[in-house]
Amino acid sequence: MDTASRTLPKIREHPWDWGTKNEYEEVTLREQPYLHGHYRNKYYKTEYDIYDPRYTAVRSSEWDAFRDPKKFWYTPYVYNRKKLSDQVEGIFNRGISLEVYSRTAPEWVGLSAALYIPMRHYEYAGALQLQHVVRYAMGCPIEQAATFTAFDKQGRAQWISLWGIEFPGTKTDTALEAGKRLWMDDESYRLIREYMEQLLITDDWAEVLFALHMAIEPLVSTLLYRDLNQLALSHGDIVLPELNLVSEEQVAWQDQWIQKFFEFIVLDPCMNRWDYLKVLGYENWPGDYRWGHTLTDPRETPEDPRTNAAIVQEWADHWLPKAMAAVLPLQNLFDRANVDFSVSDSVIRTWEQTIKPTMAKLGLTAQR
Repeated sequence: MDTASRTLPKIREHPWDWGTKNEYEEVTLREQPYLHGHYRNKYYKTEYDIYDPRYTAVRSSEWDAFRDPKKFWYTPYVYNRKKLSDQVEGIFNRGISLEVYSRTAPEWVGLSAALYIPMRHYEYAGALQLQHVVRYAMGCPIEQAATFTAFDKQGRAQWISLWGIEFPGTKTDTALEAGKRLWMDDESYRLIREYMEQLLITDDWAEVLFALHMAIEPLVSTLLYRDLNQLALSHGDIVLPELNLVSEEQVAWQDQWIQKFFEFIVLDPCMNRWDYLKVLGYENWPGDYRWGHTLTDPRETPEDPRTNAAIVQEWADHWLPKAMAAVLPLQNLFDRANVDFSVSDSVIRTWEQTIKPTMAKLGLTAQR
């Protein structure tokens, strides 16, 4: 369909389908001000408004049309995560009372500390760059899901920190210091650290979501929070597998909404950012009437001739091979500890069972 010829309803005339309206939509939609915004962007691309569709290369005719599959808004999210936090507290208390790590195989104690504690920096870096997504994302439903995902990653970084202080035998923060040295200096972490550094300087907020949650996150989360559980149990560790199960519950929701988001993007035929502005009521917009005509007009910005699918495919071609290469060197940690486990098998399995099918569902290809 020619998007230029479509008749688009104004969202103020049709804010939602009143027959199916729910609490999530009531408190989430239309929170992000655009035409009647209250603040001026002073610190980044000041020729753009505070919320501007040009902060990403991909386009949508209605950014607020996205829906989180779990319909999380603040209250249900906090209640749910409070339950998970209580579970983690119970896991740690039981582990301390049972003195689990006094009976755990020494090689696993050393390996688990060398693997999990440095990865708190990975989780924190992801949480940090998700704040960039939160700042520039279009539409409150997308911004809100990114906010909660940032909270989850920050929470996992904190859980790993508490575990590192309590369990690998030090009972002090020296375990965290040792983990930081590994993250900064060990060759096993060089590529994954560089990957996250590149992510932290990526401007396009939708590309950040792809690089983090469609590329490297499935590989890392599957390895850390699923594939190592049986290995931990075989070495007498019952604490990490339980903690991993809680973390995996967070990751499962994260995967759901990210996949829905990219379906939403790739299937949107919009080729003109002006479609979205027209829906907001911009037909006769005179310019930046609040501050004078100092902002650039989105209607006059040349459009990328590529479709959303082509843009996302370009991101995939760039980030997916880097993600694969970044995770594989973690094998060095297992080899040093003389623990039999194949990181390559985990990565290839995740690639074949998760990443390739997800990309295929979007009509895109995944190249290693």
